[in-house]
Amino acid sequence: MPSKRARPTKLRPKPAARDAKLPANRALKSAWDRLAARILDASTQGAEAFDELWEAAGEAVEHEPPLYVLGGYKTPKEFYTKLLHTDPRTAARNIRVAKYASPLDEETYGTTNLDAALAYLEAKHGPLNGRLPVAFGALKIPRGGKLVAFAKLTAAEIGQATRALHKPKTPAHAARAAYEKALAKHPAFKACASRSRRAR
Repeated sequence: MPSKRARPTKLRPKPAARDAKLPANRALKSAWDRLAARILDASTQGAEAFDELWEAAGEAVEHEPPLYVLGGYKTPKEFYTKLLHTDPRTAARNIRVAKYASPLDEETYGTTNLDAALAYLEAKHGPLNGRLPVAFGALKIPRGGKLVAFAKLTAAEIGQATRALHKPKTPAHAARAAYEKALAKHPAFKACASRSRRAR
């Protein structure tokens, strides 16, 4: 007589979604094996293989379903820390830079500045959505009211320009604007300036 399937109890909890395994699929397994080989090969070559390493890591994470699961990693964090030996924030930065910059860009400008430039472009234009290429050599970013070549800026200066894009612009107070407009009509008051103050 076939045994009944054990029902979930406190001692045998119901499996969580994160514990679910992908169905066996030869194509997916083959794709993961190729990526894993690329990652392991690139990781032994040092900085010169940065682009190859992080493009492959990005493919493993961005694939639907994520291919790192086929390597036995339950989450992106586990994949980054155990296989790539880095934290999720650094990994995300490296993947984004490898996706939008060329190896020459990475060597010329450095990953920190490139990531800052990509954050600026996303703040100004919205998600990049895989649009390529980004012409970093022609990119200009505001500094002190003037547009400056990206290559001449520090990551801190690019970050400041990015924060300025997020800063809400406060409209002029309607009553004050009307008052100043009325004063400007009379020659005797042209030199006058108005100031507003919050009531306590």
